[in-house]
Amino acid sequence: MFNSGELRKIARDKLRGKWGMSILVTFLAGLLGGMGSGNGGIDFRYMLNDGTGHGRGVETVRETIGAVIHSPLLLATISTFVGIMFIYAIAALIIGSAVELGHCAYYIDLVNNGRPGVGTLFSRFGIFLKALGLRLFMSLFIFLWMLLFIIPGIIAAYSYAMAPYIMAQNPDIGIQEAVNMSKEMMQGHKGRLFILELSFIGWGLLCILLTLGIGALWLNPYISAAKAAFYLERSGQGILLPQ
Repeated sequence: MFNSGELRKIARDKLRGKWGMSILVTFLAGLLGGMGSGNGGIDFRYMLNDGTGHGRGVETVRETIGAVIHSPLLLATISTFVGIMFIYAIAALIIGSAVELGHCAYYIDLVNNGRPGVGTLFSRFGIFLKALGLRLFMSLFIFLWMLLFIIPGIIAAYSYAMAPYIMAQNPDIGIQEAVNMSKEMMQGHKGRLFILELSFIGWGLLCILLTLGIGALWLNPYISAAKAAFYLERSGQGILLPQ
């Protein structure tokens, strides 16, 4: 079994000479909803003119809503933006299911010394409904476990983590079979995947602090390749540690 440092070393070795394509593929996958992402909140302070030429802060939700209501143009702009984002979110949920499998297939092929291209990202649209079913199944059961307590939900998420890789590599298997195979594969190894992901936190902080997030274009392929290496190791497909 490889430790986190060795999995990262394998990822760097497989990405050598293929960074450009991998950055493009992972960027497109994120744009199309094929990768998980965290959401953060940003506080905004709106300054409106009070008729005297001086700005005043809108400090309460009631004042903010009132300001929007009395500004038809602003209200229309916000409504349009919310509508577009809603449509985008639904489209990303649906399209992203197949894209996620294509993203997994790309990195499985990459770590297996293949020569995947952008087309690999869209190679699993032939099982579009099954991909969507897998995403909905995993999301539902992780949510249900989360209702009990956050820890069981996290454990469930790690138990199911290999299912997209399994289905990406084996398009003919069913949703339940992919989930069951993932649960079996992750028995006794959920902590290893958690530690692997945790080992990238330092790089993530550097991306935020030093590059304003731009460095994530390189970090995300690095993480994806390391997780694909973890999958290939767990599935017994034999990868070698580079010298």
